[in-house]
Parts: sequence; structure tokens; C-alpha cells
Amino acid sequence: MLSAGQLFREDPFSFTFAGRTWVDDQWLAECGMAVVHRLAGWDGLLLVTATLLAGIYTWIAARLLRGGLHLLPTGLLLALVILLGSSQFHVRPLVLTIGLLGVTFAWLIDVETGVKRISQLWWLAPLFVVWTNMHGGVLGGLGTVGFCAGGWCVAAIGQHRASPAGAFRRVLGLTALVMALAATTLINPYGLALPLEWLETLAMPLAKLIEEHAPLRLTEPIGWATMTLAVGYLAVLVGTFPRRPRVVWLLPPAWFVFTLFRVRSAPLFGVTAAIALADMLPHSRVGRWLARRDMFGLPGPAVGRRWIVFPLAVVAASALLQVADLRVPVVGRGWVRFDSACWPVEMLPKLDELNRSSVEGTPLFNDLNQGGFLMYHAPRLRVFIDDRCSLYGTAFLTAYDRARRVNPAEIGRWQQRYGFRHALVTTGGPFDRYLADDPQWVVLCRAPAATLYECR
Repeated sequence: MLSAGQLFREDPFSFTFAGRTWVDDQWLAECGMAVVHRLAGWDGLLLVTATLLAGIYTWIAARLLRGGLHLLPTGLLLALVILLGSSQFHVRPLVLTIGLLGVTFAWLIDVETGVKRISQLWWLAPLFVVWTNMHGGVLGGLGTVGFCAGGWCVAAIGQHRASPAGAFRRVLGLTALVMALAATTLINPYGLALPLEWLETLAMPLAKLIEEHAPLRLTEPIGWATMTLAVGYLAVLVGTFPRRPRVVWLLPPAWFVFTLFRVRSAPLFGVTAAIALADMLPHSRVGRWLARRDMFGLPGPAVGRRWIVFPLAVVAASALLQVADLRVPVVGRGWVRFDSACWPVEMLPKLDELNRSSVEGTPLFNDLNQGGFLMYHAPRLRVFIDDRCSLYGTAFLTAYDRARRVNPAEIGRWQQRYGFRHALVTTGGPFDRYLADDPQWVVLCRAPAATLYECR
């Protein structure tokens, strides 16, 4: 996009859907990542991602400490929240959603507690415009604001004095705010097609294809962490009774329910729960129990903004070293590597040879998880499939999944239709076993993550 000076509106990467209309729903974040990659390579992208994550969770810890929680339980809670979200800590725009949802939710808490005026929520509008063009997680932000605004309006109707929407004009103002934030999703180069693409992706049955769309597995560490945090949060919430709970306190349980159905929501549940706990503990019997043990109710640490100078200096120095292409250990350029357990890095010389000897647009069959790897390392080739789910649609993804699991012979029909002569498939998978038994296909290169075949 940077080289062409224009956005993608048609698919330039696959041969199965080449030229098909495509909404690039993360275009702004991708352009920003491309600029960082040009300046500092993969090291720069990892540095930016790590810095964002460190900033997000340090900010959450600061809210907990300012609320009076002792350093020890703060550290334990933060470790749990980080473990809960760790499966999504990748170099990708979802990291921005984790931070932006946290900021949005913190603003809503500050409004309900009286720290901020309700009119200050209008600053979310420009934030949502940027968020819309970076990641579809803005729908989560919109739902969060709508949930809280609706709860405040119901509380106002019930004449609950603590509701920020205590007057009729404020109810109208909140309604206008939610409508305005919904309208910000249309401020993008694709118009209505962008939010429709988000909704289409959400409606697709992706649990079998993409791990992050699968339900929460209680047998895995992230499942244990999620349930532990959920039980702890419920205990603190119940401890506030008979006090009427704030509306914002009821939002994290909603994110917990979403996490049960899609594990990719786990970091969003963790962030909202931790931020809510900082506000809820002073009103809970759990907080009083901690206070008796000198674990809560203490004055917040007197740390000024000067503490941020040193870590920012380290980040800035690392960025300069990477831009200057200096090979300094750990923080310099050239230390980031692709994980060979996930990607067939051992066959990069062979892929490069194939890429250089192929004409532009040469088709190559691949498993879904290798699509992006091929796009980056062999750009003259065209992939069979990748994880842009809304482009390929439910029917095509379902056909691929059926072939991958129970009918790998379907690759023969696809070859007759599309004419590809090479295939990059997961080592040990059904396609690999099928092609290994077919005398027409020979192995060009085998790696732990994938095997490259050629049809002779």
C-alpha cells in the first residue's frame, strides 16, 4: 500500500480469489507496521509491541496501587491478568485493542465515580475514528460504552442518585454519544463495507480453523487463569452487597462470557476486570479483609512522572540502534527470528529460489497457517488460502477444513482446476500424508513446520 500509494480494494495475494473485492479492515495499523518494518525491521516491530504491552499493564498496576492495593497482591493480580492474555501477545493490531478498550473502560469508571464529567466522554469520538481504521475490536469498545450508557439510563429511570445520567438531558446526551460513536465506524475508506465485514467475520464458524476463535479450554493454563480471575472477581463483587453495584462493575462478567465462547476475548476480560477491581475493592468486604492484613487501604506510592524517563530512554536507544542497523546484543538489529516450530524457516533458500524463478502470480497450494509466511517471503507466488476469513467466505473455508481433516484427496481436484505445481503443507498433516503417497508429487524440502512438494 505504501509503495502503490493507495489502499487495497481487491485481493492481490491469492489465486483462488484474485481480483475479488476485499476490505482491508486493519489498513491503518498495517501501514504503521510497514513504516516501522522499513525503518527497523522485525526487531522494531517487536520493540513497539513489547513497549505497548508493558505500558498497558504498568498503567493498570498504577491504578491498582493508587487505589490502595499493596504491591504484593497487585503483582499477583497483574501476573494472573498477563497470563490470561498471553496467548494474544503477538505483533498484530489486536494489541492496540487491548490498550484502547482499557482506556475506554477506565474513562467510563471515572465518569461513574465522578472523577470525570460525562461530557468528557465525547473525546472518545476521535479515538474511535482511529480505532475503527486500525482494528475491528472497536466493536468491543462501542459495545462497552453502549452497555454502560444503557445501564446508567436505566438507573436514572429508577431514580438512582449515583447514576451519571441523573437528568433527562444527560440521557439524551448519552444517547447522542452512543449514536455518534456508532457513526465513527463509517469514517473509513470503505464506508459501510468495513463494519459489515466485521459482522460477517463474527458470524462465521471459525472455531475449527483458527485457534483464537475456539472456545476457552479449561484444561489449559489460560483456562485456569481465566476461571481463577472470574471466581476472584465474583467474590469481590458479592462482597459489595447489599450496596447497589456500579454499572461499570457488571461489564467484566460480560467479557468473561465472551471469553468462554472465544478465547481471543481473554485479554479483554483480564484488562477490564483488573481496572474494575481497583474501583470496587474499597467497597467490598474483600477489601476490608485485605486492609486488616495491611494489604489494602494504604496510601498510593508517591511516584511522579519522572519514573517514565528511564524506560523511555531505553526504548528510544533501542529504536535508534535498530534504525541504524547496529548489531548490538538483544536490543540491536537482527536478533528477531521466526519460530521454526511454527514456520518452515529452514526452506527459505528454496522458497527464495522458487520465488525468483516464477512469473508474477504463479499459484502455490498451501495450508491456511502458512499463507502469510508465503506472502512475505515469496511475494511473486499466489497462495491458495490464508486467514483473511471474510475474503474466502464460509463455504470455501468449510470445504478446505473438510479436505484438511477427512478428504485430502480434494487437493487433486483443486490442482486440475487451478493448475498449481507446488504445495506447502503442514508436516505430518493429512495433506502431507496424501501427497507423500502420490507418485506424481516429490518432496523438494522438508522442515518440522511444513513440507514443500512439487508435481512432476
